Amino acid sequence: MLRRLLPFLFLAACSRPAPSGAPPRAEFLLVAGDSTYWVTSGPAGVKVRGSPIVLARYGGRFHELYLADDDHSYYDALLVGQTIYSRDLITGDSVAVFTDTLVDRVASRYAADHPDESPLDADEDVADQPRVSATSDVSLLDVHGPFLSIEYHADTRERPRPGFHTTWRSVIDLRVGHPVPLSSVVGPEEAARVIARARGSYRSLLDSARAGEGALGPIVDLVLSQVTFDERSFQLADLHGGPAVEFAGRIAGRRDGHGALPLPPIPVDSGNWWSEVRPTLPTDSDTGSVRWVRPDYTLLARVDTTDSVAAVALVDSARHAFPVGQVQTPVRRVYWLDRPAIDSTTRSALDRAFNDASLYDENARVAVRRASPGVARFHPAALVDAHPRPAARRFERRRSTRP
Repeated sequence: MLRRLLPFLFLAACSRPAPSGAPPRAEFLLVAGDSTYWVTSGPAGVKVRGSPIVLARYGGRFHELYLADDDHSYYDALLVGQTIYSRDLITGDSVAVFTDTLVDRVASRYAADHPDESPLDADEDVADQPRVSATSDVSLLDVHGPFLSIEYHADTRERPRPGFHTTWRSVIDLRVGHPVPLSSVVGPEEAARVIARARGSYRSLLDSARAGEGALGPIVDLVLSQVTFDERSFQLADLHGGPAVEFAGRIAGRRDGHGALPLPPIPVDSGNWWSEVRPTLPTDSDTGSVRWVRPDYTLLARVDTTDSVAAVALVDSARHAFPVGQVQTPVRRVYWLDRPAIDSTTRSALDRAFNDASLYDENARVAVRRASPGVARFHPAALVDAHPRPAARRFERRRSTRP
């Protein structure tokens, strides 16, 4: 319950006039932590409205991104995949942009092999130790204009045989509604250059791991046997205000590793689509702070790494600071609503989306998360023995992120 109330406690603390003077006129959506904050300031003070919502903006329109479980379970088979949807805030239309084909294949095969069994209803229990299981988790890593980066984890098992785990990353083009290769993001020539460079980084990483394996030799060999370079396993990132690509080794094997093997980010030539992304990113940053410089004011976020929070303030041209409040880190981006000003249709759509999001179940929320930055290091213990998930997890995961 507390997690659901955090954005609204933030609102209550910040929706009061500044103690002296008037803050600059501004309106924007601040994306930080796992929430989006609608900030409006002016003569009446600073007002903030928080919401557990994930938004993408491209082509001048906002889209909500959310996950929903796709449950095919039987009494002796726990079969739960996930689907990603994109909803146009103005029309309300939702389209699936990612479907879990692995779990679908297992479910189809189980149905064909057991024609006399029926799928469970929502209120029916799966066996405590189902003979067959196939479950997945999808993480929304980040959004850059029309591109959504994700990380996919899946575990399958048919007793008494050992289980199988896979982890990889992908980029979805929300405009076409499905994952795309790097060539569709940056063009064939740029993609070929970046992939070749990433292959070199991958080989260097493996050589370094083998050279320093020492007593961990058998474990390192096992881990390396389950990780491969896959040019389709990548995510988009921003590096010093420009676009970058981060590849991650695809994991496939009998050991559970919730986290792909990341490679250092590689700057890329994005083409035209980055022009819509760049204004949302900080203008500049230094140790402990990021800022967005606007014609009449600066939006400043000072990061406290100890508590994983950032103190946000508006600073006018006379360098007077007007507190906005504290948000969870990372502070990701800003969608500007004032210059140019959004139209009444978009404003109404955002208002409905924020109202709807306040009703989301706290267990069904989906947070965007960013993979840990920095130079990739190889950790043999990153892959640990899998632990079977309880069948009760089915009921926790079958809820949609929208009511």
